[in-house]
Amino acid sequence: MTITQIMIFVRVAETLSFTQTAHELHMTQPAVSHAIASIENELDVQLLLRDRKKGVLLTDIGHKVLLQFRMMLQSMEKVQQQVAAEKGLDVGTITIGAFPSASAYFLPPIIHHIRQHYPNLVFDLHEGSTNEVKEWVHTREIEAGIILLPDPQVDVIPLCQDDMVILLPDGHPLQSHNKIAIRDLNEQDMIFCKGGHEVAIMEGFEREQSQLQAQFITHNISTLVSMVRQGLGMGIVSSLALSTFPHDLTVKETSPLITRQIGIAVPSLHNASLAVQLFVRTAQELFTDSKQ
Repeated sequence: MTITQIMIFVRVAETLSFTQTAHELHMTQPAVSHAIASIENELDVQLLLRDRKKGVLLTDIGHKVLLQFRMMLQSMEKVQQQVAAEKGLDVGTITIGAFPSASAYFLPPIIHHIRQHYPNLVFDLHEGSTNEVKEWVHTREIEAGIILLPDPQVDVIPLCQDDMVILLPDGHPLQSHNKIAIRDLNEQDMIFCKGGHEVAIMEGFEREQSQLQAQFITHNISTLVSMVRQGLGMGIVSSLALSTFPHDLTVKETSPLITRQIGIAVPSLHNASLAVQLFVRTAQELFTDSKQ
């Protein structure tokens, strides 16, 4: 089998569509089908199922082969980058994932810094929930992901501590406090976002034996800010996420602090491509300990 055939299989497995793969790779659909058939014939095993109702599905062995094929393609990318480096060139593609607030906060400055020195590097960005990003790293769908720590299944590089803060509506009695005690929030109407905040917040309230009363659970910061502005409750949100959204509301630290740790996850830092290693180094230079 060829690298091109492997690349075609990986894309079909990710899109679960022969038609979409053909369109993305500028090929005919019969050519895509032929590449898959060639791999299956050579391995003498069925990797994909064609179901009239469910469409294209991976078999159990197909899932296992997909992981190995992704590793092979990443190894080839690493070889190409090493050869380019030897020639004094900067080429290649780096596939990065992050949850939304981390994507908005970390990725623009990292990419800007790298592109100033290596303008030919291509960034393939994926955005999803914290659990999705972890899964993408585990299955090697991405080469590196910005995640919530810990994750014992992969290599991790800590970046910073992200503190939860309280967002107060105008005229709230707690505005005069320097910090807001978690116990003072017992059974108060609270608003928070999904997307990585939940576990840290709940554990923080439990430690203080305070009852978290989630009046509203939103999916984005703009909705949370609007609800707090309308006096529907106090917002509790990470300072990192809040920093990406301009507002004019009062922000207070909690006492004690409720924190979460953010870092970069890679399947293997030792075996990472030059581009991934550059990404990690740049992130460390820009952000390590910046919030501690």
